[in-house]
Amino acid sequence: MKKSFLILGIISITMMLFSQNLLNQPESVEWDHIHAQWLVSNHATGEIVSIDSTGEQSIFSDTLSSTRGLKVREDKLYAASNDGLAIFDLAGSYLENLIPIPEAVLLNDLDFDSQGNLFVSDYWDNKIYKINTELNSYELFIDYGIIAPNGLIFDEEFNRMLVCAHEGFPTVIHSFDVSTAETELLLYPNFYSLDGFACDIHGNIYVSSWYTDSVYMFEGNNINNNVEIAASGFNDPADIFINQTNNILAVPNFSDNSVSFVQLAIPVNIHDNSIQPITLELSNHPNPFNPTTTISFSLTTENTEDTELVIYNLKGQKVRKYSILNNQFSISWDGTDENNKPVSSGIYFYKLKIGKYEKIKKMILMK
Repeated sequence: MKKSFLILGIISITMMLFSQNLLNQPESVEWDHIHAQWLVSNHATGEIVSIDSTGEQSIFSDTLSSTRGLKVREDKLYAASNDGLAIFDLAGSYLENLIPIPEAVLLNDLDFDSQGNLFVSDYWDNKIYKINTELNSYELFIDYGIIAPNGLIFDEEFNRMLVCAHEGFPTVIHSFDVSTAETELLLYPNFYSLDGFACDIHGNIYVSSWYTDSVYMFEGNNINNNVEIAASGFNDPADIFINQTNNILAVPNFSDNSVSFVQLAIPVNIHDNSIQPITLELSNHPNPFNPTTTISFSLTTENTEDTELVIYNLKGQKVRKYSILNNQFSISWDGTDENNKPVSSGIYFYKLKIGKYEKIKKMILMK
């Protein structure tokens, strides 16, 4: 079994300048490799602030009215703002192009897929936009099933974008296929108010939480329960970033107008071939369904002790629970709750859990 550890003694430094602090609700942070400086967006007032190696701040841009997600790609800086998708020339530090998306309510975070398509979350309108930066065009890519989409990060291995929700109980982590727009619920974490993603040099995924003022690390990109706290003690940590050259985690503290820089230790990979990971496969058919669907599953283990399948509604409330017996590979659900009363039409989630491992999928009851 592969394990990742953070070496003890994480160093956290919060940039508090002796000169004027230009940060105002810092939302996102990126590394400008051309000028060797950090770039931070101001949600409240729109400026993009640069921070050099000494901690000195200056204005990179003050042309936008409110700025959130930032993404550096080659010699460009891409910024999600109230004005649309802004594209800056990094070398010249000037606004090169602006792609308005007038129907968007609050463009938030952004990331590219392997084909150069840019995806942007619309937090207040529960939508994901796909932008072609070469043609200056955009399309509505996802408009259903993801509530309050916030942080985005591309997972090249599965050609999917990970997206986390910030509001609601419980908050969730979804994925969507960047070719087909097919969505999948990956996890109901036991921590809430998720904001931003980052990835370290080993491919481990990190996510920030306002609820605990912490940043969590998942082993690899599987986004299951193999999670640990990477760093804590922040103040509403927003869109985080990891400089993979030196493994520094940058965390904007939205509510105290600062940025924390945390030196992460390089994870040590330990392989134990005597322990085999458990793989869970899960699906249901038909989907959508009315009134009955068959939920099928398979496990790469003969030990089904403490294995259960739980059905939740869209609010995260438990609808029905089944204990899984040995050699049982499917459950037929007739759309009723624990009291055998029919439930209403809508989206439901079913979770297969064995020990600390679990997998979640979505189904639709359509009457």
